[in-house]
Amino acid sequence: MNKYIYPAFPLIILLTSICFGGDKKTSDPDKTVTLGKNNMENIMAQESLQDLSVAQFYTLEESIEDIQKQIAQLKIRVMEYEKKSPETNYTEKLKKLIDEYHAAHKITLKNGSIIIGTIETDRVEDIMVNTKVGKLTIEKKEIEFIEDLIIPEPQIVFIGHGKEQVYDNYHLFTGKVMNQGGRRGDFVRVIYQLWGENTQVISSDSVFVAGTQVKYKSGIITDTALEPNQSVQFSVQVEIVGEIPVSYVTREVSWLTYD
Repeated sequence: MNKYIYPAFPLIILLTSICFGGDKKTSDPDKTVTLGKNNMENIMAQESLQDLSVAQFYTLEESIEDIQKQIAQLKIRVMEYEKKSPETNYTEKLKKLIDEYHAAHKITLKNGSIIIGTIETDRVEDIMVNTKVGKLTIEKKEIEFIEDLIIPEPQIVFIGHGKEQVYDNYHLFTGKVMNQGGRRGDFVRVIYQLWGENTQVISSDSVFVAGTQVKYKSGIITDTALEPNQSVQFSVQVEIVGEIPVSYVTREVSWLTYD
């Protein structure tokens, strides 16, 4: 029995060396830790990117187009503000007050209505009144009475340029005047003046027109009045005084107002 054991012993030792004696691969602890740390950083970076992507896709209260429109509106307001003058223009305000509409008549109708305006046309059966809301045509049979809000005044003007005749000793001027106002003009007088080259008056004269005869409260009677829309002819003779030549001529018309 012993002669079989001894020859087998070397064979057992050889098999044991083959099974357990080869290179044994063991894991490097440092390398394992390094790989684990890199993996953790990659995972954390990916999670951060996911969170950032989710945070960026939120709903805006106003769109970009709305914000751009608001900016454009603000620019327009700034431009309008810059155009406005910081100082008050009193000249324009005064002109506006002068040009404002002023009614001349107060018209009371039979039904109790009151119309404020200015009578522009007075016809046989009706009148045309200019008001703030436009022109109105009112039948006279509907009118109770009319009051004047603005006291009418005479307005006497020359009609045309008239005619001038030059003689040796005088200049003769003829023409026509008319009362375009709403009240009678009293003692209407036409005045002509002759002027020299150095703006000196050479001669002057005037004449009262032959108009309507009027008796005043003072008892004076005269025919030198002009009623509204009345026109008359005139003739003025201006004597030539001295030897200064006449350079130009001026004229004017004057009047008074009495009850």
